[in-house]
Amino acid sequence: MGIVRKQSIASSIYIYLGFAIGAFNVLFLFPKYLTPAEFGLTRVLLDVSLLIAMFCTLGSCPAVLKFYPFYHSYLPKKKIEIPFFTILLTILGCIIFILIADGSKSYIVRKFGEKSPLFNEYYYLIYPLSISYAFWYLFEASSWSIKKTVLPNFLKEVGFRIITTILVALYIVKLISFKQFISLFSLMYIVPVIILLYALLKDNFFVITFNISSVTKRLWKQITLFSLFVFTGQTLNVIARTSDTIILASQSKNGLADAAVFTVVTYLVTLMDVPMRGMTGIASSVIAYAWKDKDMNKIKEMYQKTALNLLIVGIGIFGILTINMFNFTQHFGTNYSLLPTLLLILGFAKLIDLATGMNAQILLSSKYWRIDFITSMGFVLISVPLNIFLIKKYGLIGSAYANLISVFIYNTTRLLIIWKLFKLQPYNHKNLLTMVIAAVCFFIVYISPSLNNIYADAILKTVVFMPLYIFLILKLKISEDFNQLLLSFIEKIKIRTKK
Repeated sequence: MGIVRKQSIASSIYIYLGFAIGAFNVLFLFPKYLTPAEFGLTRVLLDVSLLIAMFCTLGSCPAVLKFYPFYHSYLPKKKIEIPFFTILLTILGCIIFILIADGSKSYIVRKFGEKSPLFNEYYYLIYPLSISYAFWYLFEASSWSIKKTVLPNFLKEVGFRIITTILVALYIVKLISFKQFISLFSLMYIVPVIILLYALLKDNFFVITFNISSVTKRLWKQITLFSLFVFTGQTLNVIARTSDTIILASQSKNGLADAAVFTVVTYLVTLMDVPMRGMTGIASSVIAYAWKDKDMNKIKEMYQKTALNLLIVGIGIFGILTINMFNFTQHFGTNYSLLPTLLLILGFAKLIDLATGMNAQILLSSKYWRIDFITSMGFVLISVPLNIFLIKKYGLIGSAYANLISVFIYNTTRLLIIWKLFKLQPYNHKNLLTMVIAAVCFFIVYISPSLNNIYADAILKTVVFMPLYIFLILKLKISEDFNQLLLSFIEKIKIRTKK
């Protein structure tokens, strides 16, 4: 876990910094200076482009992540052709997207016209946003494959958000109009993509060659089949993850305005996701190498430690969010009256996702990677119809329940499959003890009196909850990694103090 802990900690620092900047954008700037429809437009454009970008990669990302270790083991860098071929494949995907998007424009306009006319007005912006996002996907996966995750995480979590802040600031001081703002917003991935490409070129990752190596000749069938299945599975997964805001924009009563409310709640819940986002890149690479070496002990260790560490951080953040959920409602106003209910439902869904650990990475890197396709298809077949039905019937709350139900079925299925195939499961008594500790800390804060000022009350509750929670986690030695992190932090403080 050394390299995983080192890079995931560094990545998590950048991700939390990015979330701090993002919180300023999503929780203050957007609601204050953009109308709900304009705010919702930024989210729907991103979600639609996220889905399209995944399609544009045509399976190149999982291919390079899974098979690059084999190329690296048997070939010198200058003869590894798979990175260059993935660029060509992504270019082809972007061309196909442009042709399809032009042909389907009238259909999309009809679907969004009544509820979200603003989306139709700026439909053309999905082109630059989707294409730049597609190359971001590819270059991020390429960096992960060589165990370099810090720079892409910094650019993704901090760089994009700083660019957004600058654009909103320019709009606020009236240096640009909203049309100019949203147009520049659609171009914000270009600079980070260029930076990451430069880093990969500097590392000699991309070599222009049309020669087919012996590794490709031996593995091309496996690579092709794997890429097709996983690409389809990941695309289906993205459909499930982005369908809520897209369906809200096209089907709910308030269209883009409802999408804006949902965006705020999902942003708060996504704070729980930070440790997974910091850990996924390096953990995926380590698991891929462990499968190559048939090291089941390493896979078991990764599975159990990541599930425990993700639960510890995730449930701690969930505790802070829930003790302050009514303060959030007062801060945002009456338009966000459903926030506490949405936060609880979506928060439980996120806990389920975190508590099941790296199940997706374990399946993807194993010989049973087709299961990722099957389960992802099942996720979409459950999630999308549920969203459509429950959003039409219950609006925003319906979308939250659809998310909870589909995430529970999806992760439980994967958990049982991994147990059946590999006799691996990520839990022991420490997982249960972590939940008990969080419940005790939450109860202590919940029964404490509240202050009249919502901001002072939020600070007080957080200051009481978090130190108590961390103290008990460390005192009871729940996680070896957390204890080592604390000791390392204390040692650094001592060294700096002596200086």
